[in-house]
Amino acid sequence: MLWIAGSAAAFYWFFLGHYGVFDQQGLWQQQPLLPQQVQIKLSHQLLPDHLWQAVLITDSNCNCSSFAKDHLLRMQQRQPDLIVKELELDEAKALGLTLGLDIIAAPLLLLFQHQQLLYAGPLATDLMCSDNASLLDGIINGTTQLPGFWLNGESTACRCAIE
Repeated sequence: MLWIAGSAAAFYWFFLGHYGVFDQQGLWQQQPLLPQQVQIKLSHQLLPDHLWQAVLITDSNCNCSSFAKDHLLRMQQRQPDLIVKELELDEAKALGLTLGLDIIAAPLLLLFQHQQLLYAGPLATDLMCSDNASLLDGIINGTTQLPGFWLNGESTACRCAIE
């Protein structure tokens, strides 16, 4: 019985404890993001003449970040045109990448098409950032048509809130 209780507690701590609405406080709705601010702040991180580029902000203290990194590696195998730049949360803060938005949770994906910010939010909408629940695949493949920039704080995902 103790083993079952311990296993359940460990499962909750490793997985369910980090699963929820990406922007559970609604901070992004209170302070809308201006994509141009992010593009200017990240211009030195982006490569010219590439269709798709992603900047992934991770937190080494968050289990979800390792799932997101694995997801992006698999994504790059399927989409060789996708260029990925990874920034650790502390590195992003040290570089002064306030980005014009609050980094409310990690991992945070910023997706650029022709150096224009198209998407900010989680990579996937499940416990382990799996390919089956990917938000990125549909956007890059063109099956998900965005009317413009999508600041995705409303999706549920594996994420660690940033204090």
